[in-house]
Amino acid sequence: MKDEDGYIFGGYADQDWEQRPKFYGNDRNFLFTIRPKFRIYRPSSVNNHFQYMDYGTKTLPNGMGFGGQLRYFGLWLASDFQSGQSAAEPLCSTYQSPRLSKYQDFKLDEMEVWQVHPSLVEREEGPKRSAMDAHADAVALLEMANHKMYSKNVRAPDVYDSD
Repeated sequence: MKDEDGYIFGGYADQDWEQRPKFYGNDRNFLFTIRPKFRIYRPSSVNNHFQYMDYGTKTLPNGMGFGGQLRYFGLWLASDFQSGQSAAEPLCSTYQSPRLSKYQDFKLDEMEVWQVHPSLVEREEGPKRSAMDAHADAVALLEMANHKMYSKNVRAPDVYDSD
């Protein structure tokens, strides 16, 4: 994610996102910052609040989150995909990360979502495709809203040379 203040940060979820009323995931999840400084924040042993996603529930937060507690996430993206929060002060209990954005509440400027291909996980290589590749309707909506999908120009080759 890139916020309107130019900070670049995000998270890696080792498990698929699923709508659940509580935290789930595993200790392979992590948070990171790229700008202003590159840092990776791995889970602590304080709790197992690795990832959270809910939508359409009036009594629970609606969106996606990493770490911390309900309404006090290490990284939170609201369900409108326009705003978020990094309420990790002084540190996120799950990832021991500081606030990732300049301000606790941020407006999202840009976002990329990547899905790691299962065959690459076993070989411990990077992402091959964008998660949006399987959702042409979502890509069309982004383009109609004048949001650029940067991953269209960034692709790993379909066939890897044995060299």
